[in-house]
Amino acid sequence: MDADIRTRAAVEEHWRASERGDTEAEHAIYAADAILDYPQSGERFRGRATISAQRGGHPASRHFTVHRVVGGGDLWVSECVITY
Repeated sequence: MDADIRTRAAVEEHWRASERGDTEAEHAIYAADAILDYPQSGERFRGRATISAQRGGHPASRHFTVHRVVGGGDLWVSECVITY
């Protein structure tokens, strides 16, 4: 199987895990030095542990609507709407 196909499948599984609240599967995709950007607020979270703490500390129920996943090689971007 092509590496980009495997990566796309992993990204899509990440968002399914996020939606169902499976935090272990949700954060498994992140490298130790991953960066999570929220462009609407300007927030940036660096590292798997920081991303996990940020998401795990949110008291509201979250829902994820994925609009698109684009990328190739080492760079992938998900465009999502997260509602609380």
